[in-house]
Amino acid sequence: MSPTVCSCLNVSEAEVETAISAGARTVAEVGERCEAGTGCQSCHAGIRILLEAQARRDLAAGRAPSTLHQLSLFELAAGRTPSPAGSHRPRPKKPGGR
Repeated sequence: MSPTVCSCLNVSEAEVETAISAGARTVAEVGERCEAGTGCQSCHAGIRILLEAQARRDLAAGRAPSTLHQLSLFELAAGRTPSPAGSHRPRPKKPGGR
């Protein structure tokens, strides 16, 4: 038996992981799929840990977590070309031309 993540609604860790595997990427989306986190909300930290663990597994497998894909959607909506994450902006020049 899997440990309980959400005591209010008796939702197990396995049920939360199933929701995440099925595409839930936020605490709210997990709640929509399995009701975990929709009661007193004391399990939100535990659900976030499971979401972060999935994101780490996605990165290790060479897949960008879908939360990163959402950032590209914001750029497209704003009419900008999506740019890679990280320090992609040119650095300002230092005084003296260096």
